[in-house]
Amino acid sequence: MNKSVLVGLMVAIVIAVGVGGWIYYSGQGIGASAPNSALDVSEPAAAVPEVAAGEKVLCKADAPVTIVEYFSLGCIHCKNFHDEILPKLKTEYIDTGKVRLVYRDFPLDGLSLAAATVTRCVNDLAYFAMVDTFFAQQQTWYVENGLNQVKNIAKGAGMDEAAVNACIADPARKDPVVASAQEGTAKFKIDSTPTFFINDRVLKGVSEYEAFKATIDGALARAQ
Repeated sequence: MNKSVLVGLMVAIVIAVGVGGWIYYSGQGIGASAPNSALDVSEPAAAVPEVAAGEKVLCKADAPVTIVEYFSLGCIHCKNFHDEILPKLKTEYIDTGKVRLVYRDFPLDGLSLAAATVTRCVNDLAYFAMVDTFFAQQQTWYVENGLNQVKNIAKGAGMDEAAVNACIADPARKDPVVASAQEGTAKFKIDSTPTFFINDRVLKGVSEYEAFKATIDGALARAQ
């Protein structure tokens, strides 16, 4: 092959690789982490939530990966995550100290707001069990005129009628739930549930465990 032709081909290859790399990294955002694999369907987060004192957190505070979940108790996709995916995440990542999961409310309607407010009226030990109960019984209470069923679930946790009514109406309990949703919309551009922030990446509406695993494994690799 003519030497000048060979040199020309090599220059063309270098330019093509350079342009391709620029397109890839510009798509990811300068300084943003890249996906771990083809199964990782997460995107770079425009803003990353900070975990404040007093939040509802599963696992150790110093876990290398933090997942912040925005959820609505009446959301069927959120129920799928808590029923089908979370148990696997707990076994592989949360219980082993690799991941901590932060629960944040993002109620999509008044009934979900009432249910979320009720979860904030029980102590920290009962909180996670109460969330699990609302998801497990979602088809029972997330119906037209379902507020009575929400109250029945609260009564099952030991609250009487007066306590439940006071809880749902209490601004000190309800306002932080509303504020969580408002911040999620304004600061983190959340428009659907569930939405997950996994360190510096965001994952929306995923229903398969493998997608979570790919994103978490990538975050763990970058945290080392």
